[in-house]
Formats: sequence, C-alpha cells, structure tokens
Amino acid sequence: MITLASVGSASSAAEYYSADNYYTADQTQDASAWFGKGAEVLGLTGKVEEQTFAAVLEGNLPDGSAIAGKDGVHRPGVDLTFSASKSVSLVAMLGGDKRLVEALKDSVTATLRWAEKNIVEARVWDAAQGRQVPERTGNLIAATFLHDVNRNGEPQMHIHAVIANATKASDGKWHAVRNDELYRAQHVLSAVHNAELRSRVEALGYETVPARNAIDGAFEIKGVTRDAVEAFSTRRAEILAELAKEDRGSARERELAALSTRRGKELAPDAARQVAAWKETARAIGFDPAWLIEHAMARAAGEQTVWSRVVDGIRGIGERGMAIASVMGLTPKDGDPLVPERLGRLEPKAFAAAQAVASAARELGEREAAFSRNDLIRTALERQGPVTVDMIEARIDLLQQRGLLVGSASADRDCMLTTEQALAMETKVIALAQAGKDSVQPIADKDGIVARLQEQARAIGLRRLNAGQEQAGVAILTSKDRIHLVQGGAGVGKSAALAPVAAIAREEGRQVVALSHVGRIAREFGEKTASPASTVDAFLARYARVIDGSASADKVAAARAELSGALVMVDEASQIGTDRLARLITLTNQMDVGKLVLAGDVKQLPAIESGKPFAQLQQQDLRQSPITENLRAQTPQMQAINRALEKGDVAQAFAALKPATIEVAPGKIAGIAADMWADLPKEQRDNTILLAAGRAMRSAGNAAAQASLIERGQIGARGIKLEVLDRVTVTREGARQLKGYHEGRVVAFETNLTRQGLARGERGTVIGIKDGKVELAMPNGEVRRFDPDRLPRNLKHDAVTIFERKEIDLHQGDRIRWTAKDGARGLLNGDIAHVARIDGDTITVTASDGKLHDLPRGDPMLERLDLAYAINVHVAQGMTAQNGIIMMSERERMLNTSASFLVAVTRIAENATLVTDNPDRVERQVEARSGAKTSALETAPDQPKQDRRMTDEHRMLAAIGGPAFARMVLENKERELELVPSRGREVGLERDIEPGRDLERGR
Repeated sequence: MITLASVGSASSAAEYYSADNYYTADQTQDASAWFGKGAEVLGLTGKVEEQTFAAVLEGNLPDGSAIAGKDGVHRPGVDLTFSASKSVSLVAMLGGDKRLVEALKDSVTATLRWAEKNIVEARVWDAAQGRQVPERTGNLIAATFLHDVNRNGEPQMHIHAVIANATKASDGKWHAVRNDELYRAQHVLSAVHNAELRSRVEALGYETVPARNAIDGAFEIKGVTRDAVEAFSTRRAEILAELAKEDRGSARERELAALSTRRGKELAPDAARQVAAWKETARAIGFDPAWLIEHAMARAAGEQTVWSRVVDGIRGIGERGMAIASVMGLTPKDGDPLVPERLGRLEPKAFAAAQAVASAARELGEREAAFSRNDLIRTALERQGPVTVDMIEARIDLLQQRGLLVGSASADRDCMLTTEQALAMETKVIALAQAGKDSVQPIADKDGIVARLQEQARAIGLRRLNAGQEQAGVAILTSKDRIHLVQGGAGVGKSAALAPVAAIAREEGRQVVALSHVGRIAREFGEKTASPASTVDAFLARYARVIDGSASADKVAAARAELSGALVMVDEASQIGTDRLARLITLTNQMDVGKLVLAGDVKQLPAIESGKPFAQLQQQDLRQSPITENLRAQTPQMQAINRALEKGDVAQAFAALKPATIEVAPGKIAGIAADMWADLPKEQRDNTILLAAGRAMRSAGNAAAQASLIERGQIGARGIKLEVLDRVTVTREGARQLKGYHEGRVVAFETNLTRQGLARGERGTVIGIKDGKVELAMPNGEVRRFDPDRLPRNLKHDAVTIFERKEIDLHQGDRIRWTAKDGARGLLNGDIAHVARIDGDTITVTASDGKLHDLPRGDPMLERLDLAYAINVHVAQGMTAQNGIIMMSERERMLNTSASFLVAVTRIAENATLVTDNPDRVERQVEARSGAKTSALETAPDQPKQDRRMTDEHRMLAAIGGPAFARMVLENKERELELVPSRGREVGLERDIEPGRDLERGR
C-alpha cells in the first residue's frame, strides 16, 4: 500500500525521518538512501545526512540553485510511504528473514524508478502558447528511510520516500514538482509496488494469496493466519474505526483519519522489551513463522516458485500458459480480440500478461469507452499473476503497435486508450441512426399542427407551450427521419413538451411507448404522456430475440405489429450507454418504428455504462430540437444559478449560491445539514430534499436526519432493527475476479450456472476463498464452492449481484426507498415510501401510490430498502423539489464534478443551501472535473469519419453489415469481401507476431 502526505517544515521532517529504525538496524545496512536522477546530478548518493536533507527540503540545492515558492513560501515535498503487507512484516521481524527487508527496499526502488519516468512533472513556460504547461521531467530527488514499526509499536515495515519539491526541466532549470500527477497516480503506484514486492517475495520461496481487501493487488504471505495479522494490526483498527463514524474510506480520508488518531512516538523505545512482547503475543495465538521461513528457503535453494510448481509436469508452452492463467483466476477463450495469438505462440508469463491486460481492458471498458494507460496498468496488475509492470507495459505497447488498442503514445502525459470494439460500437450507433434519415412517413400533416399541439396542451392541463417546446413538437410530428433528438437542460419541460406529441400520435392511430433508464422515471414519464411505460432494459429484454435474430417468424411478426409506425420516446436519454442504444436503434430500424425520440441533457449525469451516444449523435446530421427556456427556477437565486450553469460558468454559479453557503468543520456536514432540515416545519420539510454526491455522504445524512427527527419527536422513538442488503458496485468482468468476494458479503445468482450446480434465485454468504474458489454458506447450512471466472461472458445482464449486509433502524414515520423491484406489488426500485406503523415483526408501509403493504419478518423487500432522507444525485436526476440542502465535502473530490453539481442544484425550484467543509476547494474541484464520459472516437481522432457520399441505401447497409461493409460497397469493392478469409484479422496479426517474439517471450 502507498499513502501520500505533504511534508511539513523542513527541519522537523529531517529529524523525524532520520529516526525510528529500531528493530531492523542490525539486519540491514543503509536504512536511508538518496534516490533519483535529480539526486545523481546534484551528487547526492549514499546515506542521507540530516543537514543536507533539510536544505534540499527548503529548496536550497547543493549546486547553489534555489527554488522560490509561491508567495515566498516553498513547499518542502511529498512523503510517499510504501508499506509492506502485515504478513511480510511479521515474517521478517518476528521470524528474522532479513531477505524480506531487502525485497521491500528493492521493490520501492523499482517503483520510484517507474514513477520518475512516468509521473514526475513540472510547469515550464511555453513561449508558443504564452503560458506555463505541464512537462514530464524524468528526474526526481528522493530520500528514502526504512522504518519498521507503526505508531502503536507493532511490526510494520515501511519506507518513507520523501520526494523533494525540485526537478530539472527541459529548459535546464530546477523547478517545483507539480504534485497533481503524484496524487492522481497513487493507485497505479501502489499496484506497481505490490507487484514488484510480490514477485520478490515469491522468488524467495514464499507463496502469496490476495489480501482480504485486494485493492491495487494487495497480498499476504500464505500461511500467516488472519488471527496473526489482526493481533498485530491495532493501528489499522483505530483508523478504520475513525472512518466508520461517517461511512468513509477514500485515500484522502484514510490520511486524515491516520492523522486524527495518531499517537506520539515513544522517544526511546526498549527494543528488547518490545520484541519480547511481540513474541509473547505470537505464542499466545500459536503463530510461529519459523516453518514458513524454512520451507521458503528450501524452495528458493531449488529455484522453485509457486509459478514453477504450477507448470511442473506440463509439457506444452500453451498448456503452461493456460495453467498459470487458471491460477490467476482467468479463463482464456478463443477469439479474444486482445489476445489474437494462437495458443503456444506466447511464453507462459507473456501469455499471463496478455490475459491480464485483456481482462483489465474488458473491466474498464464496461464503464468507459476509453481509459487511461495507468488505469489499464493498475487493473492488469490487480490480477496478481507472475507479472510486473514492465511486462504489462510491453504487452500494451504491442497491442498499440498492432492497432488492437488505439490511442496516444505512452510518452503522452495524458495517454488514453480504447479498443477496436468500442470504436466499432460507436461507429455502429451513428450508422444505425443515420440509416433512419428520410425513411418514415410523418406522424401528422404540417397544416394546423401548431394549433393542434397547443390545443392538446390545454386539454392535458399544461401551460401554453413555449417556442422551443412548440418547435420540438412540430419537428417530431412532421419530419421523415426516424431518430429525433431533444436537447434541453434541467427544468426546461422536455417531458411536458412530449405529452401533446403523444396525444396527437394516438389520434393518428400510432402506438406510443414511454421509456427511461429507471422504473420510477419511466412510470412518471408514462403518467405525464398518458402512455404505457417501461424501463429501457425491460423493453429490450422483451424483444431480445428479435434483436439478435433468434426469434421465430411468428414472434417477429407479432413484434412488428406492436411497433411498426409507433412513437417510442426515451426520457433521460443521456443515461443510456452505447451498447443499449445500439440495440434500441437496431430494434426500431428492424421493426420500422415510426419515430424514436431521445430526450435528455448532455450536461447532466451520463450513463453508468460506457459511452456517451446521446452527445455523439448531437454532433451528427440528425434531426434535433433544442429547448432552452427554464421553467423550474422560480426565484432570483435559482434563476441566476441556472443561467450560470447553462453558460458553463461554475464560478458564477457558486457566487450566486454564496449567500446560502454554510461552511462547517470537516466531518460535521451531515449532522448540521440534517439539523437544518429537521428544524423546518413539516410541510416545508416534506418539500425540501437533502442531496449528496455519493453513497458515504448519503448514508451519513440519512443517519443524522433520522436521529434529528427522533430527538424532535417527529418520528417514533422505538424502532426495529433490520439487516438490509446494500449492493456493491462491480462490473461483470470484475465479478469474475476474486477481489469482490469479501467475507460476509452476499452473492445472489441472476442466471442458472448448471455446471457449478447453482440456480437463478439462489444466494449464499461468503465465508472464505480457497484454491481460487469462493466458499458460500447457503441458507440450508450447506457449503458450496463457486468459481467466479466461469461466469458466462455473453450475458446482457449481471450473472451475479454482490451485496454488503448493513444494519439499520426503522421507526414509525421513517421515509424509505426501495433498492429493488417487486412488480407484483407495484414497488419500483428508487420509489419513496413511508413506514406507516410497526406492529411486532410486521412493518406496514405506505407506497408512493398511497397503497398500504404489510411486510412481515422474512418478506424479501425488507432486505431491499434504505432510509431516504438523503439521496444521491444519480437517484435525484429527473426529480423536482421546492427547496434543497446540498451536502458537499472537499474529501469527496472525485465525486465533485460539474455534472453532479448541476444535477444537484437544478433539482431545486426556489431555495438552495450548500453545506460544505471548504467552499473554495469544492468549487475548484467542480470546475476541474466535468464528470463527462469518455468516447472511443474522441480518443482515436484519426479514425475515418462518416463518408458524406453515403446515400440512405449505404447507411442501411452500414446498419446491417457495419460501416466497413458499407464503405466497400460505396467504393465498388464489395466483391473483394468474398476474398477475405474468416480469420483474416488473425492471419494478418500472425504475420506481425515474429518481429515481436522476443518481446512476447519476456526477453
């Protein structure tokens, strides 16, 4: 694990880091050392002298250079603390295996060398641009210090690498280090270090296993029991307890918690007495590392590692690679586009690296069409095979050379990558949409259409349609294009504009369908437009066989009868990802749907899955209608905020919000916001929402609001304890990895896994991981073993869902929301309900439609609910509230984006209040992060654009056979398609393999 912290004063830092190596002093030489090309240039080598170190931290370098700080204040530097896993520390310090101390030092050196090459930056003046720009310098000055205990005096080997705030840039001058990239690269640095340390520990003869929480590839030495790890981890327990107070756990929050719970160091510890106490603790729990060390040394003497034993007795190169991949929890499949080589073409470790990169790209690609090179490296290293960062980077470079990964070069400081598959999917969506141009009959005649729209609006009870709404309605009803886009910010009345459109379509004999990404919004959209409603997923599932071509002729005919000529409207279309929209447009084209209307806002939160097709389609030559007049904002404050956000002026929006901004101490946001809310009169409280950016703040807000209401006697004083299931966010590829299956989590199976003896609807509780398989305790007491890597790859839905158990108290009067759907009772995921009464073990709730439901103990919906006083912005999108209290913390910097802020503040019609611990920093965070999704086509700008020569027929061919097929037809080369072998891609790649063979063999 790596933690980062700013260094305080230079003099006190020099004294602090030079001390503390009490227990390993007799085991290793040179507990401190200079590192880096920058240090070499300055002649800084060997042991770190305190006086020289202090001068460097002050910005006074040995060559006479002085680095001036901003406003005359020089930042000393950043402390990167590299911590060995607890099991490594215990074996090294209780067992005395000094080889592990050297392994830690070597792994830190390797990681710092990688950081020096890939991360360290300075700002230098660019005359052409007339401003300072970031530049990778390739050099740093670091002082490393080996320490061996934590603040509680427990074994914990760690190395402080203090990176001085000085680096030499291309202009030959020393500059301050730009720390942004160091903090941004914390996780990839941690993954690089874990892989380097693990490879050295395994080379010493030890076996390793993934850590209990295997973030960044964290591991433990096999054979060191959990009891031993926990017995010597009281310091970690203190930090976790501090975080648990507010359900927090980010890297920055761990740093703050460590500081808040830190004890003073013992000035002169008695090493002998402390070691004796350690050994007594070890004896008490039955931990003796001697046998582990003995076996490890014997294996090392025979040059055996866990990986050499995996392939022992297996003859073929390909079979050896498959065996290693299997132990890594990967199941290679033929036809993997990122591993096109035939089995046996790659040496076993190169094969493992290839599979790790392919798996990592699949996992990242589920959420983003493009991803950073560093994220790909980190995720690949988390697979914990016999691979290190150099092998992963070599594989990525090879895939880029072959065009299988597309993006900027590794030297590019903002290197982004995407896959051929993502490019093809985005191109397909555009082609499918363009295939619908001038292809349908208008729903209504132009004559008198404006009057009809306004008449229907009056009949429905709407105010008169404004110019934007009216123009959108006319264009939808009278155009000959199948796809129509409606772009409008929050509160402009997009769904209201579609209500009279739906009414006229029905008058014209057309079927009308209302869709959205979640059930609650779909239902409300259906009610507004008087149309049958469904989620996009349910709609696609209904016609899945029609879309994939496996439906019978009768089923296809029935689907055509339902959809031909229909008006299909999608609300919140910005939250539909590329794959789902491709299937939706495919269906509309196949079934000759009369009109597919996509309504949304590109500035609001995008889809959770990869892609931003709604934004991309707006850049094409497709019918689209902007609606701009804001109808929601009712007060000068909200009107000013909305105007600023419409222009993209975050600073002006925060300025308009400043009079209603309350700054509080860190950790107090939820409590103060909840008290403000609870103090409101009930009617006003019911029309005021508490908004949070993420789950942690939402949970804290819910707990605080409930406590405030109990204190004020607003809800029942006596409650009932419930154990609810809180869904763990994990990708489908991530569900195939062991890292998500923590002890105590619940695994629910969403599909039949016949070969593993598990059926849809079954679930079990994780009790451990053994031999690469998850052990589950089933409700009947049976223990079953489940292999995540054998989950099917081709499903359009999750094969499993993973939950954390969470205990909550429910009181009479509590506001709750459902976290799952019960269609039979009309309870929708995300819907709000209230606890009407609690009678023994039966809870009666009032649903959103006013109906009462009795939920006795054991009712499955009692596990699928949560408090709903505070909601996060993803749930809030599509809502409207009279007033709102927004909770934002500078600690949640990754969640503080312009998109989430816009969604939060534009839910509110009249009065918005911001409660925050640092308004200036939160504003900067929101300005710095848009929250927008990545795009494959934007990542690979040199990809061929849509050919303007394409006719409608060519676009139809593109929709059917893909853009490449249409382009061949356009160029009269379609006959050549017959000459291309089915394995043409692979054949071409095979010719490219030989030049890179040495690279693939890891040489």
